[in-house]
Amino acid sequence: MDLENNPLLAEEPQLSLKIACEYWKRRKINPDCDRDDIIRVTRKVNGGLNGLEDRRRYTAKAKAALARIEGFILSGSTPDTRPVLHRGSVGEAVGNLQEQLRDIGYPLAIDGDYGPATELAVMEFQAAHRLRADGIAGKKTWTALEKAAKQAA
Repeated sequence: MDLENNPLLAEEPQLSLKIACEYWKRRKINPDCDRDDIIRVTRKVNGGLNGLEDRRRYTAKAKAALARIEGFILSGSTPDTRPVLHRGSVGEAVGNLQEQLRDIGYPLAIDGDYGPATELAVMEFQAAHRLRADGIAGKKTWTALEKAAKQAA
């Protein structure tokens, strides 16, 4: 396709998606995404760090949506009132999670902000308890955490 002489063709949804995917593939961006390296992805997409804050915000929203979906799918037919928490989550439930992790030996600040340190602690806890170490505190993680807290008491 001659996009130089017909640049409006690139506005068509199917073609714009193909262009974006080819751009992504040629710049080998996926491995950086798999490592959750937002800075490197931003540099490859924008040539610098322009848009980094937007990318962080949208990534957090996407992860939150995926975690809610995963929590819904994994919960099966038994409703679980414990929240699915992940990086970007904030609030009292995060503080409770941090407190429980700290009580069993993970050196965490209890600040109600599910940042990198909390995510790492959750991943280490999950790996130590033979769970999928995805950094998301869902039903299986909460259950294992409750069991570990009882054993530590």
